[in-house]
Amino acid sequence: MTKPPLHIQGMHGLGDCLHQRAVLRQLMQRYVVTVETSWPSVYHDLIANGLKVTRRPVGLRTQAKNASRESESDLFSPRHPSVRGGMRIFYGAGQIRQAQSRTILEVMCDVTSTNYEQADYRLPIPDDWTSRLFRKLGPLPTNWTKPWLVHRPLVARHEWKGSIARNSDASAYNELYASIRDRFFVVSVADLEEGREWIVGPPADADIILHKGELVFEELAALFKHADMVFTSSGFGAILGPAVETPTVSIIGGYESIGCHDSGKKFAPYLAIGPINECGCFTSACTRACDKTIDMSAAQPALLDFVESIIP
Repeated sequence: MTKPPLHIQGMHGLGDCLHQRAVLRQLMQRYVVTVETSWPSVYHDLIANGLKVTRRPVGLRTQAKNASRESESDLFSPRHPSVRGGMRIFYGAGQIRQAQSRTILEVMCDVTSTNYEQADYRLPIPDDWTSRLFRKLGPLPTNWTKPWLVHRPLVARHEWKGSIARNSDASAYNELYASIRDRFFVVSVADLEEGREWIVGPPADADIILHKGELVFEELAALFKHADMVFTSSGFGAILGPAVETPTVSIIGGYESIGCHDSGKKFAPYLAIGPINECGCFTSACTRACDKTIDMSAAQPALLDFVESIIP
């Protein structure tokens, strides 16, 4: 039987696109699926199995930058001018609070009538991506034989106010990181641009600092896969880590609930450390100042126990 077509208006954040893999994988069993995206490489394996991806212009800097980079690839398909979105993937604060798991992924599954228990957004990493990564890194410092840690600095940007609210408390974030830093060979990654995206707090203490978008998505994903652990303040790092089955620590601030990315626990060890007074408003226009205070007397031992379980 011929599958009917289904055009999906997807989300464009990198973390949301990774989550969407779980939804698309299930929908492809019933439909010939086309999804709008800025990140075609996120779906490279699904494209090989029949998924079609089209580009929908967006004003977000990193999304537009990646879509432009990949526009010459053979991953994008042309969009038929008469096609309209037959399904939209989205989530809201109320839906997350009502979901049994209180995760973003469960809401994505609910709004698309897919099965959360079977939802799998794991991302395979081709060997070529890893080869490209190490060519980009070049000669490594002598301490590269330590366990590898991917570090995400706290960043803010004008184009999305939620980026500031979502950041964890900078002092606590850096104190927790400093407590484990010496156990790892650290690669810190970001895509900064003067006046548009910047680091919050002190400069990163890392062995390799790649803060100018040096790694494209394929190389970034290969780095996360190669690493022994990821240290991030929510955002896409909290989803990409489990997607490539790498143990991940996510330090939560405001904007979102502490357990909203707990669906990744199925794929890799995952620790979320959040503030004493959880926010969870999921509203970038919120004007209330979040109390991001973390109980460090509980957070420090939890982090050290997690690291010991990964790197004895």
